[in-house]
Amino acid sequence: MPETVPDNSNQEAPGEMAPVFIDFEGIDGSGKTTLSNRISQYLIDNGIPVHHARDKGVFRSEISKAIRNLTRDPRFLRMSDVTEFLLYVARDTQMIDEYIRPKLLPGNLVFCDRYLYSAITHSHHARGLPRDGVDKVLELAARDLWPDLVIYCDVDPLTSRLRKKIQKVRDNKKAGDFGRKGLMGIGFREEMRKGFLELAEEDPEHWLVIDNANSTIEESLQRILNRIRQVLIQKGYPEIPDPCWAELSSEEKPLGEFAEATLEICEGEGEEERRIALTEHFYSELDRLCDGAPGFTALFTAGLDTPESHALRAKVKEREPGMVAKGLGGLRSEEAMDLREELKDTAPVYVAGSLSGMGKNPRACQLRLELADVAPEQIALAVRGSDSEHAWEIRDKIGKKVPDEVLMSLRGLETERAWELRKKRTKDKYARALLQSLGGIDSDEAWELRDRFSNEYLPWVLISLRGLRSDRSWDLRQEHVCRAPKIIIKTIGSSNDPRAWEIRNDSKPYAKEVLDSLSGLDSGDAWRLRMELKDKWPNTAISSLGAGSQSERDWKFRWDMLREHPGNHLLVKHLVKAQLKSVSRRAKEEARKEEGAV
Repeated sequence: MPETVPDNSNQEAPGEMAPVFIDFEGIDGSGKTTLSNRISQYLIDNGIPVHHARDKGVFRSEISKAIRNLTRDPRFLRMSDVTEFLLYVARDTQMIDEYIRPKLLPGNLVFCDRYLYSAITHSHHARGLPRDGVDKVLELAARDLWPDLVIYCDVDPLTSRLRKKIQKVRDNKKAGDFGRKGLMGIGFREEMRKGFLELAEEDPEHWLVIDNANSTIEESLQRILNRIRQVLIQKGYPEIPDPCWAELSSEEKPLGEFAEATLEICEGEGEEERRIALTEHFYSELDRLCDGAPGFTALFTAGLDTPESHALRAKVKEREPGMVAKGLGGLRSEEAMDLREELKDTAPVYVAGSLSGMGKNPRACQLRLELADVAPEQIALAVRGSDSEHAWEIRDKIGKKVPDEVLMSLRGLETERAWELRKKRTKDKYARALLQSLGGIDSDEAWELRDRFSNEYLPWVLISLRGLRSDRSWDLRQEHVCRAPKIIIKTIGSSNDPRAWEIRNDSKPYAKEVLDSLSGLDSGDAWRLRMELKDKWPNTAISSLGAGSQSERDWKFRWDMLREHPGNHLLVKHLVKAQLKSVSRRAKEEARKEEGAV
């Protein structure tokens, strides 16, 4: 993405037409940027000057961009809620004064990708600042400049997360990048979503809510354009012709038929028959998505090592090579290795990343060496936690190219060789990687490094607590869980420590990661928490069981959840994975019996 976006909307319009201000709102991954840019281009093509304050997501104001970078920097974890709010307002105020207000001339349309409403949902609804105080500050910032129309693109946080996953791979963004807001977990987006819907209810005359998860992009574009037409006519603009959206593709299709078929399977006779039917239904649906939504086909086949999944990958690998390669992570079959070989030239970064956890597999070792120069960062991380000679050969080969990733690959290693390498990289510029290498290490030497970097690199200090059970680690978690629940919860794993349960309970409003931390836990406390959070995070509630959990209770829970959410592809996938695990386990048991008989 370029640092600056040129303003190409230089057309002039007759003066009798009043200026129009339109804002697009939505949580991250809601599709607002895509929709606003496509609508903007269509209007420009039809002679309506549109000035986009955040074209393609990039601020027109350099000052606003600088403030945004400040608020996103995870190093400033200790930033107070009030400070954060005032910086958000400062960012938007600068944009108003520098770009939006000057462009609101007769005959002009001004588009904005997020306005002051986002500050309300972020700081009041999600952070908890009092609404009256927030409104007073925003009144000063706006000085009576409010949009003629607000387009709110509604999407559930899960869908937004899946979209961002796919787009991140398509954009080749570096794995592990995160901002301050991301430290709160996906639940933070849910609170913002609730806030946007409340604002829309408060002012239905000026807000249009678009269901951008269960509508095609063509449907969403048409609804938006119809409403904008009404506003333009009121402001004296000529009629705009009907568009032709034929060339536009859709990633999300209505799920009516899929949901109906899923419900029918849920009510079928025989447990095994239902499981087999659901598996066939799942693969059939992914085959349907191949043409219109190849990214989702690749995403939903990730982690599946079956002939059906490999056949689906073959259909979308040319259009989604990165997503397909990424989805091979952890797969050890010859088919998976063959596909890695096939994709190593077109998607080397994601093929390299998929080699993590492959251990001493000869083909994996050879492929790591081949890709070491092409994708050194991913290859370094592919041997994370390994003390094998092959891992050290990799580190020696690329250590000068990617010192940070090589350091990160030492996570959990307390050997003399590992500490020797850490001591060579104790400068501040290596701090983030150095701290991540300390995950699982509770020694005095490790704590000295944590203390040294705690002021400027606190989030990475918290990341390094992964797997630690000392009193000191629990104290640090409890101190910062309110600011970074996503990180903190990931560090506790499946701990049954009372302090772990305290953290889980404190973090319930924001973090779906609470459910992730229940993986493998079958206690009464674990089930109570699953039942409490299942409606908010149905997919995670199911995944927290683990595919290997095969009790009657586990399967009843799975089927009950599927009946409630029959159109949820990810939920169906969790049941399919559990079925595949069941089949694999039975096959192993039968093989052992045959060996015993012989």
